Amino acid sequence: MESFITPTRWNLNNLLQCDSDLEEFKNYISCIKANLLEIEECEKLNPLNESELNAISQIIKHVESAESFYYCLTTEDVEPSLLTSLNTSISMLKSQARFIVSDLQERIGNMSEKQFSVWSNSINQKVFIEELLMDTQRTSKEEKIISNFARETLSNMEEIYVQARNNLKVKGNIDKDENEISFAEASSLALSHPEQSNRRFAFRELNQTLKTQAEVFASVYNSMVGLRLKENMVKNTDYLDESLRLNGISKRALSTMWDTVDTNIHSLSRYLKIKAGEVGKERISWHELMTSSQEVSNEITYSQASKGIIDSLVDIDINMSEFVKGAIAKGWVDSEQRKTKPPGGFCAPFIPEGESRISLNYDNSIDSARRLAHELGHAWHFKQMKNVPSLFFSDDTFEMTMAETSSIFFETAYIDYVIQNTDDVSVKKAILGAKIERSLNYLMSIRGAFLFEDKFYGHRKKGPLDANQVEELSLQCQEKAYGYSLSEYEPFVWIKYVQFYQANIPFYNYPYSFGFLLSIGLLNLAKKDIQFDRKFQWFLSETGFMPLEQLIQKHFNIEISKPDFWQQSIQSVIKDIEEYNKTL
Repeated sequence: MESFITPTRWNLNNLLQCDSDLEEFKNYISCIKANLLEIEECEKLNPLNESELNAISQIIKHVESAESFYYCLTTEDVEPSLLTSLNTSISMLKSQARFIVSDLQERIGNMSEKQFSVWSNSINQKVFIEELLMDTQRTSKEEKIISNFARETLSNMEEIYVQARNNLKVKGNIDKDENEISFAEASSLALSHPEQSNRRFAFRELNQTLKTQAEVFASVYNSMVGLRLKENMVKNTDYLDESLRLNGISKRALSTMWDTVDTNIHSLSRYLKIKAGEVGKERISWHELMTSSQEVSNEITYSQASKGIIDSLVDIDINMSEFVKGAIAKGWVDSEQRKTKPPGGFCAPFIPEGESRISLNYDNSIDSARRLAHELGHAWHFKQMKNVPSLFFSDDTFEMTMAETSSIFFETAYIDYVIQNTDDVSVKKAILGAKIERSLNYLMSIRGAFLFEDKFYGHRKKGPLDANQVEELSLQCQEKAYGYSLSEYEPFVWIKYVQFYQANIPFYNYPYSFGFLLSIGLLNLAKKDIQFDRKFQWFLSETGFMPLEQLIQKHFNIEISKPDFWQQSIQSVIKDIEEYNKTL
């Protein structure tokens, strides 16, 4: 393949009308607010006409692009107070838009049959009518007001969590030039520093710091869950039912997936025993498991990772490969290491603009390369999504189970490609081990997070839990999820994982496991079905048009409420474990 440019800093210009100038961005938000106020005044007089419905649909898309732009700004050198102000302004815009739509729904609900017929016949975009009628019968005005209040309050609480986490200072004499390091730096060093002693030091100091601030985070999490439970009480719904609806799957499908994982826990935990045997122990700790692959050095530059991801997708779908090449060359990815970046990475979509922006701290590790592939998978998904008129925010329709499918599909395809094209036996073994550990993260660690959140909601109904109770519950759930196979588990998971504090997405854990097993199954299907590339694109393009469970049945004829599909996917992980064992 010919060489191509791989810039390490993203290009934020030309995404919005304001480019990347902060003052212009604030003016851009003010402009959206003025347009919303104008629509609001119109709605007070008469039901919105087609032109006004199109206008609010466009405003919603502008708000979503502004929110993505805000996420990009959080990784730049921007004053925290300004970021807080921007986040608050965007949250208020979203609430205002939802109120306008809610008021219109109430107005429609009060129309006579003749009035509704006259109004609806004047609207050519029938999707607007379908959306407006969707919640008219089942949701009262009071419930909508409470829901909008809850969304805005949860968004503010998420911001408090982010600020509290970003303000943490961890003892960091690993780097002798600095006495203190950030949460993000400590998290990275604890898992990826090349020296074992430094990894252990960073891990210990990070956990010690979190222990001193645990009550603050426990208070925030208790408040968020308590608010959601009160909202569910008003709606007369179960906390998990709401999450399942948002993710487009049935309780039966989720239970079947977890039951199949539990059925295979003995075979999956065999890898943990193999790793313990390698170091002459009966059992190893969670930290030892997650850092064991660091013992073999295998540097992958950003350019090498980019080329590898492109090459890994050629035989699956040439369009995917060309897309990745273009996204990297056009400056969609910011791979530069900066202290302002959170652990992990993210992909911020700009659907109307047909682009995305990706942020990660690329450190030349296989995990960074994997993460790059993961975020590019998100970008591919966003590219397939249709920019259609809607009166709903994507928060309300974009299923996280679907979101994680394309991303994990990309990362798995890349890792398999690297393993197949690596000649060094020790490096191949290390990468295979890292792949298995990632798989167990989806099937065990995230299983533990789900069990914890499920049990926490149950306990929270009776009252708040203090930090010690939260931590004890977290460790108990990890023990079960790992089949009681580790000597020690991960402290303060409930503080470290931002997913617990997502304002718009309760139970943002099982979608990863679901997406992982679904992507494994689809990757296996891609090797057999010559029409897979077309099916996969159509599958992704219909995000939000119908529940995910129905989309899977429609495009791939797979019933996820039955264990067969899940077992086939888990069998791929077991096969990797067997292959790893042969290398010993």
